[in-house]
Amino acid sequence: MTKEKNSDQTHEDIAWLDVESLRAAQAERRLSAVDVTEFFFDRIERLAPTLGAFVSLQSNRARERAKELDARRDRGEALGPLHGVPVALKDLCDVAGEPTRAGTTALGEEPATENAEVVDRLEAAGAIVLGKVKMTEGALVEHHSSVTPPRNPWNAERWTGISSSGSGVAVAAGLCTLALGTDTGGSIRYPSSACGLSGLKPTHGRVSLRGIYPLADSLDHIGPMARSAKDVARAFAVLCGHDPRDPWSRSNNPPVRPPSNVTNLSGKTIGFDVKFCEEDVDPQMATAVREALEIFKQLGATVVEFELPDYQECAGAWVHLGYPEIANAHAATYPSRKDEYGTFLAAAIEVGLAVDGRDTARAWKARTAFTRRLAGCFEGGSGTCPKEAPNGLDAMIAPVVPGRFPATANLAEPQNLPFGGSSMRFTSPFNLSGSPSLTMCGGFDGEGAPIGFQLIGADLAEDVLLELGAGYQGKTDYHLKRPNLALDNDVCE
Repeated sequence: MTKEKNSDQTHEDIAWLDVESLRAAQAERRLSAVDVTEFFFDRIERLAPTLGAFVSLQSNRARERAKELDARRDRGEALGPLHGVPVALKDLCDVAGEPTRAGTTALGEEPATENAEVVDRLEAAGAIVLGKVKMTEGALVEHHSSVTPPRNPWNAERWTGISSSGSGVAVAAGLCTLALGTDTGGSIRYPSSACGLSGLKPTHGRVSLRGIYPLADSLDHIGPMARSAKDVARAFAVLCGHDPRDPWSRSNNPPVRPPSNVTNLSGKTIGFDVKFCEEDVDPQMATAVREALEIFKQLGATVVEFELPDYQECAGAWVHLGYPEIANAHAATYPSRKDEYGTFLAAAIEVGLAVDGRDTARAWKARTAFTRRLAGCFEGGSGTCPKEAPNGLDAMIAPVVPGRFPATANLAEPQNLPFGGSSMRFTSPFNLSGSPSLTMCGGFDGEGAPIGFQLIGADLAEDVLLELGAGYQGKTDYHLKRPNLALDNDVCE
């Protein structure tokens, strides 16, 4: 790697720079985009035997892109908000000329004809796409037999989260600065929690789904994963916006301004449902939520106890709505390529094909009821708004998972997981409602693995969640911790 003159960045430094620092180093000519790109490709190659995060690298494309960005800078052109920032894409994002595999072999190797909207937005902002990272098959719960699952850089014996497993591992290990994840039942929040990251599941329709291979369209969300809430905010400001070619895209999609230093959260109210957050939950998970609330109180926020609207009545709605959408997503390749599908995804498609329309109708009713009652919690004077919050909640807090899961955790077999009987209760209800959620690291357990929590907000209230997140991370340093990687071995220490 040829460094810019007077560069004082070491290899290790570059891996952990945040977006603004990385961009500034290039603007000040302490680094070039070529430097950054070569550094990350070298790091990915060295750590591939240890972590196995990437499924494909776009080396030539990324290197040409880096040269172009350096030339623009040298001509004095304005730098984009993500200038020279290395990004990894979950392998369901279309990139022109590259196949979109979605974690399976059943889709074949035909290349995409155009970029996904999110890829165009990232590149227009100056980001450099390094390649695609691994994911579970079809974005469900299991990795396809052709995929060797990535390993958690904090503890190889612990879960990486699903389905954006490669996205979580790549960012946590310093293989990229940002990654995209998708979330249909928890798949931005799970890997963000498991890998100690900040991850944003935006309001449904806030970020375009065009060019993203679907799991279940009405439940799918795509959003950024990074090490800090501020970096998430910078990426989200680029990603969000109306896309007239995406039927799910919201036309009411206001711009987002990333938060600056947040030291005072007076006037913000956070709701806490004790039963929801602590019943049938690992004590360490519950403690992380309690400790986060204390930080928010120190920053001036008000915490009120409230009762979450009954989510159990729509617990089965995900299956009766999501599985038919999964079957629809795979109509071109199932059953014609049935033999190439893994067991669980094939079974989900079969269920989707057999769902009774009356069950779907009941599921939509339950979904709508929960969504409207939840919305009332954020609206002052509504029937579900706690009386202690006359102007409504700004956010509610919850764990992401109820227990600490091993590397082999399979949510399709919750009976085999610690506290697994409620393994999706903190995630899938908020896919049904389409609500935004910000996950952050709230500490580490006795085995050195991260513990995450999430803040859920009202529709289009990502700016509030990101402000809360920036405030929390201004008072804590969990997001600054780095995993202890054994660079020359095939296991994590």
